[in-house]
Parts: sequence; C-alpha cells; structure tokens
Amino acid sequence: MGIFELHQNVLADYRDFVRSFFLIADERAREFVDKALVEEQHLWPEPLVQLSPAYALGPTVGELAREGLVAEETARIFCQPDGAPFRLYRHQEEAIRKALAGESFVVTSGTGSGKSFCYFLPIADSLVRRPDTGGRVAALVVYPMNALVNSQFQALSALKERYERALGRPFPVTFARYTGETTDEERAALRGHPPQVLLTNYVMAELLLVRPEDQQFLDRAGGGLRFLVFDELHTYRGRQGADVAMLVRRLKERCAAGGLVHIGTSATMIARPDASREERRQVVADFAARFFGHPFTPEQVIEETLSPFTEGGSPAAEELRSTLSDALPAELGSLRRHPLMRWLEYELGIEREADGSLKRRAPRPLSEVARQLSEATGADPEQCARALQELLVRGGTLVDQSGTRAVAFKLHQFVAQGRTLYATLESREAREFSLEGQVQAGDGRLFLPVKFCRQCGQEYYHAIKGEDRFLPHPVGAEPEEEGSEAGYLMLAPEESGWSPEQLPEDWFNANGRLKPTWKKRVPQEVWVLPDGSFGNASQPGALKMWWQPHPFSLCLSCGEYYTGREREFVKLASLSSEGRSSATTVLANSLLRHASLTRAARDKLLTFTDNRQDASLQAGHFNDFVQVALLRAALFAALEKAKELAFDRIAQEVVQAAGLRIADIAKNPELDPNSPAAREDLAQQFAKYPEIFGRGVPPGSARRS
Repeated sequence: MGIFELHQNVLADYRDFVRSFFLIADERAREFVDKALVEEQHLWPEPLVQLSPAYALGPTVGELAREGLVAEETARIFCQPDGAPFRLYRHQEEAIRKALAGESFVVTSGTGSGKSFCYFLPIADSLVRRPDTGGRVAALVVYPMNALVNSQFQALSALKERYERALGRPFPVTFARYTGETTDEERAALRGHPPQVLLTNYVMAELLLVRPEDQQFLDRAGGGLRFLVFDELHTYRGRQGADVAMLVRRLKERCAAGGLVHIGTSATMIARPDASREERRQVVADFAARFFGHPFTPEQVIEETLSPFTEGGSPAAEELRSTLSDALPAELGSLRRHPLMRWLEYELGIEREADGSLKRRAPRPLSEVARQLSEATGADPEQCARALQELLVRGGTLVDQSGTRAVAFKLHQFVAQGRTLYATLESREAREFSLEGQVQAGDGRLFLPVKFCRQCGQEYYHAIKGEDRFLPHPVGAEPEEEGSEAGYLMLAPEESGWSPEQLPEDWFNANGRLKPTWKKRVPQEVWVLPDGSFGNASQPGALKMWWQPHPFSLCLSCGEYYTGREREFVKLASLSSEGRSSATTVLANSLLRHASLTRAARDKLLTFTDNRQDASLQAGHFNDFVQVALLRAALFAALEKAKELAFDRIAQEVVQAAGLRIADIAKNPELDPNSPAAREDLAQQFAKYPEIFGRGVPPGSARRS
C-alpha cells in the first residue's frame, strides 16, 4: 500500500464514521448529503501536495576544525555512528560562524533542517575551549513544550553515548533537563552540581529566578550565561509572548555575561506568499529585537538555502511530451535527470525569487498540477495525475547514499466537522438543501436547520416560533427575543396523516385525560409559507406542518417518545453530531491501522493541539476508545465460541478471549483462576465497563445475534 492508498483508506473510515451518526429517511435529503460527502468532498477537500526540497550542503564539522573555526574535540563530538564527521547544511554553517564570532542570530528553516545543530555545536565548542563555568549554567536553552525538551535531551544523550563508546572517556560537556517532570532526587543532584547546558521550558526558567534553592543555577559567578537560546520563537505571541519577553530581560539582568549570544529558531513569521526575502528577514529581525531586548538586523536572520534535487533545470514542453508515457527509471541518477521529475520539482518543491535564490513552493492540489501538465503536453488530465502519483511513489522508494528517501513529499489533508443541513420550507419534492449556513434565498424563502430522529430518520426543522412567523433556530445557541419559542416543525406525512389520537398512552391519566405535564407538548397543526409566515388555517401556497415546542418529546413518524429528562442530542441527530475528540481518535486509529501496510521506515503519529487541556483530553479519549474496542472485540470472540453467555460467565470468557490471565487484571494476582473469589473479582472489574454492551442492553445475559 502506498501513501495515496493510505490516504483514501483513512478518508473512507472517516466517511463511515460521519455517516454512522445520522439516519435520513427522506430520499432526496439522503442523496444530497451522500453527494456532498463523497463527490463534492465538503468535509475533506482535495489534499495539498508539497515536495520537501533539498538543502544546500556545506562543509563537514571536520573541515571546520581543519580551518581552525572549531576545536578538534568538537569535531569528535559531532560525528556519525561510523565515526564520519557530520556534513552541515549551508544555513547551519552560516549560523555556526555567526555564533562563534559572538553574533546573535535567528535561524528560520523547515522541519528536519537541523536547527538544533545551529546552537548546540557552537555551545559545545565554547565549553570545550573554556570548560570552567564556575559551577553555573553557561547555556540556557528554553523550549515551549516538555516534549521538545525531552526530544533534544535524547539527541544529546545519543551523542554522549556515541562519544564515550568510541573514545573511552567522559563526554566533555555536561547537560541536563529541568522541567516539571524532573524528580526531586534529580533536582537535588542538579542543584549540587549544576550542568553547563540546561534544557528547560519558559515556566521553569521563571522559577529558576525566584526559587531560593534554584538560584545557584544562574549567576554571573564563573563568567555568567554565555548563550540564551529560545526554540520555536514564533510561538511567543500576544500576552504570553510579552510575559516571556519580560522574563528574558530579568534573566539577562541576573546572569548574562558580557557578549551574551542570543539565539532563536523560528518558522516563517510573514504569511504573505509574495513577500521578498528582505521583507521576511526584516519581520523576523524586528520581532527578535523586541523579544530579546537586543538589536537584530536582517543580516542576523538566517534562512534555509535550498538546492535542486534534480539535474538539468526545468524541462521544455517537448521533453515532457516525449517522456510522459515512458516507464519511470528505477535508478536514482536517472530519476534526477528525468524530465518529469525535473518539472515536478519546480512546480511542487521550489521556485526562484527575484534575486535568483530558491524558496519553497506553497502546497498545491495534485489535480491542479495535473491540469497544468496536461496543458503543457496535451495529454489527458487523468493520465497526467496518474503519472505524477506514480512518480512520487517511485521517488519515495529510492534512497540516496545517506539512506534517506530521494523524494520526500507531504500530503496536507484538512478535515472539517460535519456541517448542519438546511432546507427550505417547501414540499418534499421541491425544497432545496444547503450546507453553507444559508438562512434566506434571494426570493425570500427561508432555509431552516434540519435534525433527524435517531430512531427512524424523520427530518424536523429546528425553528423559533414568533407571533406570526417561524425563523431559523441559531445553531448552537438559544433564542434571545422575548415572546419567541424554540421547537420543531415536521411536514405532514403525505400517505397517512398524523392525529392527536396517536399520542402515547403514558401521556394520559386513568380517566383518559392528558396529564398536565404533557398538555403544552401536544403537536399543533400549522400552515406554513416558504417565507416562514404561518397561520392556523389552510391558505394558498402554505404547507401543513406539525409544530411541537422544545424539548423534543414525540416523533410523529415512528412514535418514539421521551420523558423530558433526556438531552436533545440523544433524541435528534444533525450532520455535525460527531465530536472533535471522537473524530480525532477515529482518524488517528485509522492512520495507525493502515500505516503498517505502507512498509514505512517509521510509521509514527504526532497529534498537536492548541493547549494542554486538549492534549490531555485527547490522550485519555484515545486510550478509552482502544480499551472499549478491545473489550467489545473480546466479547464478540467469546460469543462466537459460546453463542450465549450467562452474566456470571461473561467476565471470565472475555478475559480468555482477549488472551489475558486473571493475574493480569485481578486485584490479587495469586488467585486461583477457577476459584469463586477469582470469578467475583473478575465480575467486579468487568462491571466497570458497561459501555461494552452499548446503550439500552440489559446486563442479564449476552447473546450473539
């Protein structure tokens, strides 16, 4: 399976998930929704594709050492597992030269471009040359998230392990992480012997200044702080950015050495795609100057330097036409020279700026690129799309001398939550539908939001009833006008009408009279015009409808009725019923299930959220989803074998079907699996998960149907 098949499988899973939330009885409404989901892709537009460009190469660390720019010991630290020195990118070389010259800088480059080397290498070189820091921190590296702290700590630990294994002596630089995850024992050890390099987050950096027990980390004694590094500089915006900028000034006042080097890494801070290189650098320099409280010029902003992966430049149209239908080369050198590969790199990967330098191209839909190729060659657009997909897949299978994929590309897929369906107040054959939130047509007809009975799929207009007119109910809000009433409208059935005689028996007392609770909830007959105006008698152009006030109490189609204690969400569904956490979990689960079939080198999933609370919620939601899914799968497997299980046997059979032992889940792992105590313990543990049965299933027994 390739990446494009993975993409289609994930979207198919998500489409099935979204569809599972609603049942639509009306044929025209159902066809409209299916077409919007599948053909028009309202919730998942066509993905954007972007080639990951190659970075221009610079010298090796060994060559910098021979030049005398860095110490020989520094070159021994920064080397490959086989002992070969690291080959630097050109932007890394520029950053290192500035840092070693005592200049502050900000580096802006893409993911995977080695931004951390831009500051770790000069920090290490400074400490190798001048190791005495007076027992204080010489380089403070601040990250916005603990995950980044942990990642960089692991990278430094790998360098340390490699150095000590190869040379048989201690690593010449001491480093540590100091976050909320650091244990009390680790903190005590660090306070006794502060490291030369400290990795932390901005919250802990604040505490380093105010906690008396932590003040020995940062002090001018021993020379003071030589390097102050802030990773992901662009994340410090707004009020939080101002707070952290004030923290920077307090840090500098407290412990900065003379000639402190300020270093930041950042994504691009200007969103305008046509911005020139000078404009981009000026914006970053202005931001860095405000943030660090230190002068920055555009020359101190280092951008990535890109290099073409292909050889020969962009091809002529005649070259493209002659090779479009040819078999793709299986050898890397030939692929670099292939006209289609050359053309694609300049359309999806890089483009030249006015000054002749290269910059990344913005992501584009593959269909748009295919149409452009079709215009250039005269070939069918579908043939062009297939050729481009095959080229991307082929390029991803070839590796260069370093073992990395020759052609790396990103597939950007945006997924939206379901939108509310709107419909006009017209007959079933004539009414129009919309997913655009439209509330009024040009001729005065109203569009009202539509909800569906979860039992039978009958549609109901969600409306606000005024004195003489129905209005659309605002989605996700309550009406504010006095004298208005929220409720639901249903078109009168065409085949068999509904009448008050069909009210539930429970609504009546022993004398056959309506109970006071239900008198105001009896559906009322109204005649409604397309503009929302209504009356109690028939009139030309009006449709007969049934109105019932909020809360929804009775489905006039299937007869399902409610007590008034249930939430509206339980009774009625809309196209936007799926929750954000559930949608994210389904997408993540689908990616993980299908990714193993792609034979990717590392099938990993990273999920980013806007805040910690969302991250915590999503992690718990995913764990719970997997746990319930496994329990239900084990229950199904147990029922496949036994066909029917009494309740007192369910727990034990499910545990066995899941491949677990009683010792894995029982409070007392020493229990005899066949003892009554073990069965009781299992039953108690199992009773914590009633959701494996689904809603409304009695727990007396389980039966496969």
